[in-house]
Amino acid sequence: MLTRIFETHAHMDSPCYAGDLDAVMNKQKELGVNGIITSGSELPSSKRSVELADKYDFVYATVGIYPNETANLPEDYIEQLRTMAKNSSKVVAIGEIGMDYGFEGHPDPAIQEKRFREQLELAIELDLPVVIHDRDADEDTLRIIKDYNIRGEIHRIFSPVEYANAFMEYGLYVAVGPQITYPNSECLVEMVKTMPLDKLLLETDAPFLPPAALAGQDAYPDMISYVAEEIARIRGDVTAQQVLDIAYANAKALYGLN
Repeated sequence: MLTRIFETHAHMDSPCYAGDLDAVMNKQKELGVNGIITSGSELPSSKRSVELADKYDFVYATVGIYPNETANLPEDYIEQLRTMAKNSSKVVAIGEIGMDYGFEGHPDPAIQEKRFREQLELAIELDLPVVIHDRDADEDTLRIIKDYNIRGEIHRIFSPVEYANAFMEYGLYVAVGPQITYPNSECLVEMVKTMPLDKLLLETDAPFLPPAALAGQDAYPDMISYVAEEIARIRGDVTAQQVLDIAYANAKALYGLN
């Protein structure tokens, strides 16, 4: 069995897990999961993520506003995020934040950018990494982050390889998810073949993205094992367990975890 699985982006507050979350978490540990970062995407989910992190010893949280939730925020939303982050030692990043042009009916790009910049500034103030959501917005995401001295990751990267490389050259980690197990993921395959493994993180975006072999099911963090096996197959110079070990060490380094 593969071990040392570290899920850097999940939504464990999802209703699909609510029936018996204790059993879900115990099963994940049995299946080799050493850590889970559960992500906020708006104010209520950020609050729930902190509550989950405070409850489970191997769970950590991020707090932030996802780009498609940026249109109608309360004026004090930054203060609410600041308070959440300061009141729990289990909050390890501001996220998920960023830019999204791929969602039909997405908020005005100017509003997205304003909220993205406000949250980047909060991360700098609190000396926290950022988790960046970038869908069909590579050029603007790259333009914006170059105005800041930040550390963090591109969550569930699916960018053309030239942009993926630009993000890594800037200093960001890139998180690869189960999309790499599906057809038409050539951009991920090309990136993984040559990328520096010291920039690799792994995730499922649970419950949203199971591997191709389990399509149609809810995703769970242990399904990262499929991602590690596919990366090992593509590269040919590492085993799946080595991929997991490297990504685990990278997550600990980025998020300051013991």
